[in-house]
Amino acid sequence: MNLTLHLIKKDIYRNRWALSCWVLSLISPFLQTQVPMQSGNLRDYLQIAAMLAMLILSIGLIADFVQVDHPTQEDQHWRALPVSAGRMMMAKLLLIGTIFVVVPVAATCIYHVFDRGQSLHDASEYGLQGLTLAAIVLSLAATAACTKNVVHCLVLWLALIFGAGSLAELLNRFTPVLSRQITRQININVALTVLGFSAVTALGIILNQYLRRRLGASVALLIAGSVGSALVGTMWGYYYFYSSQ
Repeated sequence: MNLTLHLIKKDIYRNRWALSCWVLSLISPFLQTQVPMQSGNLRDYLQIAAMLAMLILSIGLIADFVQVDHPTQEDQHWRALPVSAGRMMMAKLLLIGTIFVVVPVAATCIYHVFDRGQSLHDASEYGLQGLTLAAIVLSLAATAACTKNVVHCLVLWLALIFGAGSLAELLNRFTPVLSRQITRQININVALTVLGFSAVTALGIILNQYLRRRLGASVALLIAGSVGSALVGTMWGYYYFYSSQ
């Protein structure tokens, strides 16, 4: 465990300035609500800028955390150290999971606690936020493990999202027409299934890259994950349609 913590501390120290900026962008919306501003538009612009900064920094940090000790490239320095692939994978998952999933969910919870006495949100909301962040973070880590730099990672990640969205739009033309009430019921089920499926597929890719190191299998899983995510909505649509007959 000490070695795992050492690997985590090494990555944190290496990216300490970028992480500091990320933390500032995370807490800035909360700080802005505590500072009176004459212009509401200025507050909105600052919040949008903070969100964009956090998004860009998150993508860059996740890609760097994975690719600085690349799981498949033979010329990596960590392979000459007494560090197993499993331990390296555990350190990376603990690092990105804590920073980009646990911390934002905890920050949201703290924000609601101090939200001028307003009622706290339901626990299921935090669970959905955590699942959404986990799916996004794991998918980014999976594409980073299959690419060489952050640009390739981002291009591949966006291509998979665009491909899944385009396929889903095409398949929706053949789904049965459902009532608005059933459509509202199906949306949450579709979202949970897509997020869970994406997270599991991404985790499978990460496991394969670190432990099996078969790029072909990872590419197949990437394609399967993109196509499978698009098929989810269609399958749920047919399920609700025939079950309501």
